[in-house]
Amino acid sequence: MPTEPLMNPVPTRARLREALRAMGASLSAGRLASNPIAPIQRPHAPAAMVEHDRIRAIPVRPLPPPPVVGFLDGIQRYSHEGNLGLVPVLRAHVAAMVQLREDGRLRVRAKVEKDFLVAPVARLTPAQRDRLMGLGLPVHESRAEEMVHPLVDRQRAVEEIERAREAIEHAAALQFVSDCPDFLLVVDGAIGEYPASWRAVGVAKSHETQFLSGPDLEVALTLPYGTRTSVFARTGSAGRKVHTWYLRLWPWEGEDLLYGLVRVERNADDESMAAATELSGWLLSERTPLSSPDGRWDRLLYPIHAVEESLRAQAGSWA
Repeated sequence: MPTEPLMNPVPTRARLREALRAMGASLSAGRLASNPIAPIQRPHAPAAMVEHDRIRAIPVRPLPPPPVVGFLDGIQRYSHEGNLGLVPVLRAHVAAMVQLREDGRLRVRAKVEKDFLVAPVARLTPAQRDRLMGLGLPVHESRAEEMVHPLVDRQRAVEEIERAREAIEHAAALQFVSDCPDFLLVVDGAIGEYPASWRAVGVAKSHETQFLSGPDLEVALTLPYGTRTSVFARTGSAGRKVHTWYLRLWPWEGEDLLYGLVRVERNADDESMAAATELSGWLLSERTPLSSPDGRWDRLLYPIHAVEESLRAQAGSWA
């Protein structure tokens, strides 16, 4: 009587990883997760090659940073305080600061902060609107959808808080540039919305939008530690072109493709392309001291981390 063949057991983690290694895979950290990944709004955007015909990996060595340079970062906090019927009311705090590093010390050169309420104001009755606006805090419209949905309503409110944070980051940057026009300003994030006349450097930690594809993307995402990609150009939502490139701050082997990977941005001019390796070198030296225990430490420059920690300390418990 024929017997049923024995089914191979489900591979254990060790067997799976060994099999993947034998297939030539680069193993990641294999950390457990249970929360769903938020949907990416803009996964791809066009780019144009600037420095080479194809993306290359270019070695970079740590270099001393400029003697005087500014660093900008911002924070946001919010709480869902209640509902007027089905209308959510959120309280928010946003703050942004530029610290200037001179003689090895960071000093505050610009700070902007704001406390406000957020609600779908168009849904309120005239009496509710008047009472809410009489509480002594500005009230922002959350631009909610026409139909009520508690989760969507809250998400629209959070989006308005993010817009407010971006606005005060821009205001703090403007203060700094007006006072210190000759100094570089390193921004935590993209600079596509900033005027081209500003001496700004963007360091983007998020990689939601990919600008490359095929072999170019593979070179970018598998950069070894201490290398940058060729410079390419992207166009921001305001229509301004910037030069940009990827830089690997820490070895990614045993982690994931984005570990220690940042994308640097400069104004689209000949100077920014010529200085890409030098700029990458001193950004590489800004990795230390480590920004741990921040969960983004592998992509976070220490002076940016110091600005954020200062903002959080000054915000306190935000009672």
